[in-house]
Amino acid sequence: MIRRLRKMKNLNIYIEQLGPIRNTDIKLAPVMIFTGASNLGKSYTNFLVYYVFSLFSGNRLNSFIDSFIEENIQNDKYSFTFTLKDLKAWMEKDVKRFFSYLLNYPDVPCRIRFNFDKNIDIDKQYSVTFKDFLFENNKDKKESFKIFEIQVNGRRFRFPITTIKKSEFIAIAVSWILSEDLLNINIHNAYLLPPGRASLLNESFTNQVQASKVGMYDIFLKDFDAINNRRINSLQEKFEKDRAEINDKITQLIDGRLAGNKDGIILKLKDNTEMPLSAAASSIKELSPFLMWMQTTSFKYDSMCIEEPEAHAHPEMQFEIADLIARSINKGALIQFTTHSDYLLNRINQLIRLGDMKKSDPERFDYLCNKECMDRDLTLDKNLINAYYFEKTDNGVNIIKQNLKNGLPFTTFERAVKKQLEWDSFFEEEEDV
Repeated sequence: MIRRLRKMKNLNIYIEQLGPIRNTDIKLAPVMIFTGASNLGKSYTNFLVYYVFSLFSGNRLNSFIDSFIEENIQNDKYSFTFTLKDLKAWMEKDVKRFFSYLLNYPDVPCRIRFNFDKNIDIDKQYSVTFKDFLFENNKDKKESFKIFEIQVNGRRFRFPITTIKKSEFIAIAVSWILSEDLLNINIHNAYLLPPGRASLLNESFTNQVQASKVGMYDIFLKDFDAINNRRINSLQEKFEKDRAEINDKITQLIDGRLAGNKDGIILKLKDNTEMPLSAAASSIKELSPFLMWMQTTSFKYDSMCIEEPEAHAHPEMQFEIADLIARSINKGALIQFTTHSDYLLNRINQLIRLGDMKKSDPERFDYLCNKECMDRDLTLDKNLINAYYFEKTDNGVNIIKQNLKNGLPFTTFERAVKKQLEWDSFFEEEEDV
């Protein structure tokens, strides 16, 4: 079943400077694809999109909230106000802090401007009030407990008072409202799968601690635990149809399924042989966090940022990876990824063209589905996708927003193939001589 996302509001990101990138606009969309040669800033841009989605899903807004309440957080009742202009100014400072931590690079060149939808009033004010009160069960007056209540522009949120800092609860409530107002969606979780992630899975504690000194791997290790816990908890939920469908696709992809035991994540093969994930193929290890996330079967409004989902995978496997990505998008996930694979992009193109055919020529689409025994839901809506191509020029890096009318262009790959053909023709000429 396809679970369509609501139409996102525009949020433009102007990159004045980020690593090798200068003076470039990036427009946010539910699906972001970054292609091009290496070392041109694709990953930086991918992480920048992750920053925005994670800002409105996690606890990153804590420090913004703390700046208003740090002296008054112990009070039983307190209120404060802020504007979107305040938030924008804070984000444009915080994004550099984020990249310094993410890359372990304190002096990272990072100057970013965030521009909200033109219909959004940058001076809009948000009034936040919070208080403690005693909640009594109407049926049994003996049962009572303390509640922490937050109101954001009149919308009420209640949390049980725990050891968690009050500012974290306030950040959750504020981020929920802001994501609706600024993006028109509520992002539940934002996950990051950085490059080289396979080396950390089922590794020793020492290796994990060393790796976590680089922020992106610290985030990944926490996300991997969170995804695994969600996967385990989801086994108790009633998503039998979705789970059966997804597990079947995963089994086809990796010739087995991912499970857990006291030693960690294991791969169960079709003949019931078990092996630790550390002994699995590199492609399976790289992809396993994404597959475990899909096994949760409940990921509408989750954001997943992936570096090179096709890493170490055979071309046939890359086609199936593209299909799984499409399935997650069609179930309401937000996806961002970089890729160097023409196989992966070719399959994405096919799914986009099928999506166009489904709308413009449903009879032909039905005929094709019947003839090829195709899943009618396995298509992509190009209106959900923004794709950017990174090109090296004499003046630096040129980033081109792709026109998806005819699918994703393969500019980089076409040049590489052309060079290969030229060399092939050279050898053929030598043999003729």
